[in-house]
Amino acid sequence: MNDRLPIPRLQRASGESRVAFAVRDGGTRLVDLYQRDPCRVLFPDPEPGEPPQAVLVTTSGGVAGGDSLRMAIAAGPGAHAVVATQAAEKIYRAAPGSEACQIDVTIDLGAGAVLDWLPQETIVFQGALLRRRTVADVAPGAALLACEMVVLGRAASGERFTAGLLLDSWSVRRAGRLAWTDTLRVEGETLGGAGFGPANALATVIGVWDAPGPQFERARALLESEGKVRAGVTVVNGVMVARLLGEATQVREAGIRLLCGLRGRAMPRVWHV
Repeated sequence: MNDRLPIPRLQRASGESRVAFAVRDGGTRLVDLYQRDPCRVLFPDPEPGEPPQAVLVTTSGGVAGGDSLRMAIAAGPGAHAVVATQAAEKIYRAAPGSEACQIDVTIDLGAGAVLDWLPQETIVFQGALLRRRTVADVAPGAALLACEMVVLGRAASGERFTAGLLLDSWSVRRAGRLAWTDTLRVEGETLGGAGFGPANALATVIGVWDAPGPQFERARALLESEGKVRAGVTVVNGVMVARLLGEATQVREAGIRLLCGLRGRAMPRVWHV
């Protein structure tokens, strides 16, 4: 007789959101919206003179092993929009035997569209398993400013990221052709290794413009004044890529300064509440 009970099957989240903007009646308007728990989209009133804003929310309060989230963002020809997240995304420790959680983000910009994709940082708990993929398709004449900040472990709780997986990949296409791709893979201990040194946070800022030169020079000047984080910026196939590495709070503050300098305005209010 087998007295061993079967391992219960844990409930997994499968959320999805889709938000699209287009030019209608002389201005940018929301033209498509789809959301499925735990993904939700809010539309706060933008500041005077700013484009429409969408804020993505994960109502579950975090992402666990085996969860799957898909987010699609689109701006049609000539549309201007800002999309952010309500708070830092928490990736919880995976249960034994769990698969990695999967987050897929797609961005599609038509000719002349302008989008700022400004998610707040992702906090990867000790023992978490995360696979994330972001794919942006940017038409000629369109402009994309995007960021991604990752914090490994909860330093304020004395936690270090010594076990787990972060597989974070980005791809940018211009006119349907691959212009830049990059993948970061971190498994287990980073302190003193993997080029992180004592750092526990990494931010990547990506800019796509037809003429990236002026923004590249602006970014370089902004980063040269950063003394508390390691930072650098380059241009690859017309895609500006900036990296910031250091302690989580300092990386967030430096990232905000860089993004504000590139945007020419403050960050969305959700970043400060």
